Amino acid sequence: MSLAWYIQLERNIPGFEVFVNGKAIAKAGEALDSVANDAGVTPLGDFFSASTKELESMAESHGVDLKGVGPIPEEQWFLAEDGLKTVRALMQAEESRKMDDRILEELKEFQKVLQAAAANGIRWHLAIDF
Repeated sequence: MSLAWYIQLERNIPGFEVFVNGKAIAKAGEALDSVANDAGVTPLGDFFSASTKELESMAESHGVDLKGVGPIPEEQWFLAEDGLKTVRALMQAEESRKMDDRILEELKEFQKVLQAAAANGIRWHLAIDF
């Protein structure tokens, strides 16, 4: 099983491929969120959201009982420009640290998708694939 973080758009962009790999970013998630905090931008993990149905399905597939947990948060959507600020700060930090090239390549994929979303006025959130 391989964890991946990916971008989910609120609506499709005709003719645009939204796929991003996201495996290296997911693996480095905690470290990247720490870098984002140091840079004064929103950590990528804070952009995570999912529909109630998706969260219930995730919980069920992992044997988690949500009864008594309380209300499940509503799905949230974020401005692409806010995600771009984070991705650009992380790219700058990754380049200066000479870290794993896969992380930098995936950040560039995220940037491409978020730029297209911003140009089309489309909101987004981070999603997780297990």
